Amino acid sequence: MGAIANFKPLNIPQLIVKHVWQHPEDPLAGKRMFRSLGELENSPSFVNKLEREFPRGAAEFNREGKKDSVSRRSFMRYMGASTALAGIGLSGCRRPVAKIVPYADSVEWMVPGKSVYYATSMPRLGGSTPIIAKVHEGRPIHLQGNPLHPSSKGSTDSFAIASILDFYDPERSRSFKKGRGDKSQVVTSQEFWKFLGDKKKEWAGNNGEGLAFLHGSNTSPTLNRLANELYQKFSNTKFYQYEAINRSGLEDASITLFGEGSVARFQLDNAKRILSVGCDFLGTDRISDGATCEFSNGRKVESFEKDEKVGAMNRLYVVEHQYTVTGGMADHRMPLKSSEHISLLIEVASKVAELTGDDSLKSLIDGKKSNLSLDDKWKPWVEEAVKDLFENKGKSVVVTGTRCDEAAHLLCLAINNALGSIGSNNPVQIVKGMTSESESINDLAEAISNDQIKTLVISAESDPVYSAPADLNFDKLLENVDTVIHLGVRDLCATARSADWHVPAAHYLESWGDVRSSDGTYSIIQPMIAPLFDGVSEIEFLLQLTSENGENESVAPKDPSQIAVKSTLSTIVGGDSEDTWNTTLRNGFLNNSEYQISENDLNISSAKEIISLVKTDGGNDGYEIVFTTDNKVWDGRHINNGWLQEIPDPITSLTWDNAALLSVSTIKELAKKEGLNWENDDLVVEDKAHLIQVDMEDGSVSYFPILPAFGHAKNSISISLGYGQQNAGSIAGTPQGDSIWSYQSDTGETTGFNAYPLRKSDSLLHSKVKDIKLVTDEVELRPGFKTKTYPIAITQEHFLMEGRALYRDGTKEEYEKEVKKAEKAHKAHPDHEHLSSFQTRGMDSHIPTNQPVYRGQDFEALKEDKVQQWGMTIDLNQCNGCNACTIACQSENNIPIVGKDQVIIGREMHWLRMDRYFAPNMEKDEHDHYTSSDEDFENPQFMPQPVACSQCEAAPCETVCPVNATVHTEEGLNAMAYNRCIGTRYCANNCPIKARRFNFFDYNKRPLDQFYKGPLSDKDKTGVAPSLKLQKNPNVTVRMRGVMEKCTYCVQRIQEAKINQKRIARDSDDVKVPDGAIKVACQSACASDAIIFGDITDETSKVFKAKQSPRNYEMLKYLGLRQRTTYLAKIKNPNLKMPDAKQVGTVSKKFH
Repeated sequence: MGAIANFKPLNIPQLIVKHVWQHPEDPLAGKRMFRSLGELENSPSFVNKLEREFPRGAAEFNREGKKDSVSRRSFMRYMGASTALAGIGLSGCRRPVAKIVPYADSVEWMVPGKSVYYATSMPRLGGSTPIIAKVHEGRPIHLQGNPLHPSSKGSTDSFAIASILDFYDPERSRSFKKGRGDKSQVVTSQEFWKFLGDKKKEWAGNNGEGLAFLHGSNTSPTLNRLANELYQKFSNTKFYQYEAINRSGLEDASITLFGEGSVARFQLDNAKRILSVGCDFLGTDRISDGATCEFSNGRKVESFEKDEKVGAMNRLYVVEHQYTVTGGMADHRMPLKSSEHISLLIEVASKVAELTGDDSLKSLIDGKKSNLSLDDKWKPWVEEAVKDLFENKGKSVVVTGTRCDEAAHLLCLAINNALGSIGSNNPVQIVKGMTSESESINDLAEAISNDQIKTLVISAESDPVYSAPADLNFDKLLENVDTVIHLGVRDLCATARSADWHVPAAHYLESWGDVRSSDGTYSIIQPMIAPLFDGVSEIEFLLQLTSENGENESVAPKDPSQIAVKSTLSTIVGGDSEDTWNTTLRNGFLNNSEYQISENDLNISSAKEIISLVKTDGGNDGYEIVFTTDNKVWDGRHINNGWLQEIPDPITSLTWDNAALLSVSTIKELAKKEGLNWENDDLVVEDKAHLIQVDMEDGSVSYFPILPAFGHAKNSISISLGYGQQNAGSIAGTPQGDSIWSYQSDTGETTGFNAYPLRKSDSLLHSKVKDIKLVTDEVELRPGFKTKTYPIAITQEHFLMEGRALYRDGTKEEYEKEVKKAEKAHKAHPDHEHLSSFQTRGMDSHIPTNQPVYRGQDFEALKEDKVQQWGMTIDLNQCNGCNACTIACQSENNIPIVGKDQVIIGREMHWLRMDRYFAPNMEKDEHDHYTSSDEDFENPQFMPQPVACSQCEAAPCETVCPVNATVHTEEGLNAMAYNRCIGTRYCANNCPIKARRFNFFDYNKRPLDQFYKGPLSDKDKTGVAPSLKLQKNPNVTVRMRGVMEKCTYCVQRIQEAKINQKRIARDSDDVKVPDGAIKVACQSACASDAIIFGDITDETSKVFKAKQSPRNYEMLKYLGLRQRTTYLAKIKNPNLKMPDAKQVGTVSKKFH
C-alpha cells in the first residue's frame, strides 16, 4: 500500500487523436448561400451532418433508437448465428461461375486490351445526338459526343451517355410474345413472321385496309422512304405519330407561318440577347442538337485556346414557373405561372411591334389584350428586357418551350421576324426540312372508335397505353383493335401487355439506321455489336412488309437494313460511291448535307386565325399544375435505368422519385388552411416528405409528396412525368431490402407517382386544379400503404462542407476591371503574386499563418525529369449543372448504384457530385448588415458547382491512412491502392471537401434488394447479370465491400495516353503527352466546355493559362491543401437598367 501511495505517474505527453479545424463563424453565412432549408435554418440535423464524414445512419444499419434498428453489437450477434448455420446454407453461397469464350479465330485488326472508337448517332426528338462509342474487344463500354459533327459540336447529355445502360439492361425485351396481359406467352420468331406473311397476303388483296402504324418522332430518311414505299404498296395504310413529350407546336407554327416543309432552326451562337419564356433549352427543351454548346460559347469572357477569339458576352433573360438549369444561367430571371406565359408573349409582341413598327406583328396581335397580371416590381423588368432586345436587333431572339402550343411559337417567330433575327446568319433560320405527314394519336383514337383500324403496329417509345392523354382511354380503345403488334426494346411496359404480339426491338447501338440532325446534317447509325437478344429494328420491320417474300430474310448474307441505309445515302449524294460511304461511316455524318435555307414570306392571315382563339382572361386565378419533362427518365422511357434514377435532380437533388414542387409561400398558405402556422423549420425535408391532395376539375383525386422549391411561381405545382409505372422492371420498382436492416420496404412497387392520368388532350403542358389540400391524416397513398408522409431520397444535405465563399461570382464589368488591375500590377511588379478580388473572398482575405509542414513537390526538379503534373480547372461561368459529367464518370469508372434505401442514409457512390446553392437577394440595412425576408427566397440566385477529389498536394487523407492505401504519385495524383485498403474510413473523415466514397456493401456484385443478405443472398440473384458485366470498363478495378474509392483523374486514360505517346516517339526521348491528348470522362461529356484538364507545368497548355486567370480560385484555400483542381468564378452580364441589376453576381461579395 505504501508503494502505491508513493507512486508518481510518469510525465508522458498526451496524444492528440484528432485535430478538429474550427472554421470561423459567420452568423449570416447560411442565409447568404444555402443548399436547403435545413442549412438556411441551421437545423440540428443539418449541424449533425455537417460534422460527420457520412450522414447520420450511413455508418449504421438503420436509424439509431428506432424499432428494429441494428447496432454493430447486435449485428455481430446476428452474424454469429449465421455462421453457426453455415453448414446448412453456404452450399449455395459460392461465387457465380463465369465462362470466358476466347476467339475461335484471331481477328486480324483487333489488338487485345486496346479499345477502338466508332461514330454513330442516338435518335432524339427533333434531331439526334452524334456520339463516339468506345468499343473494347467487340463490346461498347462508353459513349461521348462526336466533336467533329457540325450540328452538335460534341455536345451530349446524360440521356445519351446513360443510354448504354439501357442497351445492357438485363430486363430488356429478348423474346417474341403472343397474347395480351396474363395470356402472353413466349413464341418463336418464325411463328410471328409466318403470321405477318399471312397478313401481307391479306393486305395485298385490300391495299392494306385497316392497317395502321403508331410511331414516334423521327428524322430518318430511310424510315421515311420505306414508309412511302409501304404506302405505295398498301395505299390504305394509315400512319400516326405520338410522343408524350413533343415539339409539335413549334413544327406546326413553322409550317403555318412559312409554308409546307418549313422548319425553324435556332443558332444561339448568333444571339447576343436571349429571352426564354418557359424554355429550358440547356436542359429538357431540345430546340437544337447543339444549343448548350452554342450558348456556352457566347458566355466566355476569356480564351485559353491559342487562336480562339472571344466575342461580346451574351445576355440571358428567363421567365419560367420553376427553376431549371437554363434559369440558373440567367442574368435576369422572373418566376411566372406557366398559364400566364402566353399572356407575357402577347405583351412582349405588343411592345416589340411598337418599338420596331413592324406591320406584320401589329396585324398578328391587333386587338388582342394580354391581360397580364404582374406585380409592380416586375413591370419594369419586362419593359427593360424588351428594350434590350430591340437595341440588339438582328442579334436577339425570343424562344418558348418546345412543348408549348402553336400559338406561343407563332408569337415567338413573329417577334423574331420583327427583330430582324431570322436569316442565314441570325439566331433563327427557316430551312426546308423533314416534316411529319402522320396524323396525331387523337386522330388514331377517332379512327379506332369508328372501327377503321383492324391491325395496329405500335413502335412509339413513349409507351402510349401508359402515357396517352387520359381522356382517350387508350388502353380501352385497343380492346377494339383486332390485332395489336408492339415493337419495342421494353416488354415490361403497359403497351406490350396490351398487345397481341410483342416483337423485341433492336437498340440503336446494335442496328443500322440514319437520322437528320437539327440542322439537317445526314448522320449514320451503325451497330457497335451484334444484336444481344435478336432484336428487330424499325427499318428491318418495314423491310419485311415491303419485301415480296413473307419469310424472315434475316438469314441473308448481307444485312438488308445496311443495304437500305446505303441506298438512301446514294440517293442523297446522287451516286453510289464506296469512298463516300466509308468516309460518312468513319466520320458519322455526311459533309455539307445541311438543310437548305427557305425564303418564304410570312403567312400572317393563317397565324392570326390561331392567335384569335387564344384566351387570356380568367386563366390566372387559382392553382395550376404543370406537367414537366423529367431530367432523369424523360417521358418514362428510361425508368429502368439505374444511373439516371440515382443521379440527383439538378435543381431539387431528388433521386429515385418525383414529387410535387411548390413555392415556400404556397406551402405555408396550405398549412394555414389546415390551422397550422408553419415556418421554414417545419418545411425542412430530411428523409420524409409531407403529402398534398390534388383535386382535379373532373373529380379525380391524387396524392403526391411535396418539396419546397425556391424560385417557384406562387400557386403553381410542378410534377414531372414518367414515374409510377407498374411492373416496369426491378429498377423501376424501387427495389429495397426486405430484412429488418432495411430503412423501409413498403413504399410500393413503383418508382414515383404517375401524373399522366391528370393530363388531357387540351392540357398536355398545364391544367387548372380545383383544389389542393395539405394531408394531415393518414391516406392510402398506394394500395395497402397508408401514411401521411412519404420516404424520399434527397441528397441536398449530403457531403456538406464547412467554409465560406465556396462558390464565387462577379459581373462582367467587375471582371474587366480586375483584368486591367492585374495587368497594371504585373507590369509594375512582375515577380510578385497579385491576387484579384475573386481570390480574396471569404476566409481567403485573411489566411492563417499555420500552413502545413509539407510544402508540396518541387515542380522545377520534376520538370527537369520530364514528369508531367496533372491538374484541372472548372469554369463555373460555363457549367450549368446538367449532371452529364457525373453520368460519364459513373460509366467510365464502374461506379455502382446503391438504390433508394441506401441513398436515404447517405451512401451514394458518385465520385463527382453536383453541389448547388441558392442565394437570396439581400440589401444592407442601416447597421451595414445583410438582411433577408421570405420574399427574398421567391427568386434567389442559383449556383451549381461540380465537386470531386481535388488531388491535394498537402492531402489530409494521406496522413491518416494506417496502411498507406492512399498515396501521392510523382505526377501529383492522390492515388488509391485498393488491395491495401482495410476500410477504416479515416481518410473520408479527414477530407474537408467530402470527396471519398466507401463501399458498405458489394454494390457491384449483388442486386439492390440483396445487399443485407451478403453471402446468404438468393442463389438466383448472386452475382451481376451477364449483360451488365459487358458494360464494365476493363481498365478500371471493380471495387468490393470495405474499400474506399474516389476520383482518380481517370488515371487509366492518362496511362493510355502516355503509352500511346511512347509508341509515337519510338527512339526519341520526346514522351511528353501533348496538351489536349487526354480528355478525362467528365471533360469529354461537358457540352459547355467547362472542364479543362492538362499539365499545369506546361505554360502553353490550356489548364496553365486558366490557372493564371484573375477568376481562378482554390476552394477552402485557407486550409493550405494546395488542390490541383481549382475553379474559375462565375461571371454575370447584368443589364444595369433592370430593377434587380445591383444583386446580380454579388453573392460571394457578401462573405467576410
